[in-house]
Amino acid sequence: MKQFIDTGAFIALTDTSDENHHSAKHFYISSKEKGIKFVTTNFVVCETLNYLRAKIAHDTAVAFREGLRKSSVFEIIDITLPLNNAAFHIFKQYADKDFSFTDCTSFAAMQSLKLRKAFAFDKHFEQYGNFERLP
Repeated sequence: MKQFIDTGAFIALTDTSDENHHSAKHFYISSKEKGIKFVTTNFVVCETLNYLRAKIAHDTAVAFREGLRKSSVFEIIDITLPLNNAAFHIFKQYADKDFSFTDCTSFAAMQSLKLRKAFAFDKHFEQYGNFERLP
C-alpha cells in the first residue's frame, strides 16, 4: 500500500523541535511496520530542502535528501508537464483557497496515482476535499 507524504510530514520527522514531531514519528514507525510505502514529488522534496536549509542547517537538508535516496520506503516522482498542467488547472479553479502551487502539484500527483491518503499536517489536503489527511 502507498500513501502520499507532504512537506510538513518530512519537516516534522526531521525537526525534533517541530510541534508535530512525536505524532509524525509514531505514525511513520507504525506505517513502516504495516509495510506502507510513501510517495512524494520532486516539488515536495525541493520545498522541504529549502525549509530545512533556511530554518535548521545545510547539513540537515543534505542528510534528509541523502536519506531519501538510500531509503526503500520513499518513492519520488517528477512533476511532468501533464501533471504541471493539471496542477495549474487546480490552482486556477480554487481562487478562494490559499493553496500553494506545490500543494496543487501534490493533489494532481495523488489523483494521477489514485492515492487517497496523505501523511500531512497541511489542512489544504482536506480543503481540497478528495483526500484523507493522516495521522
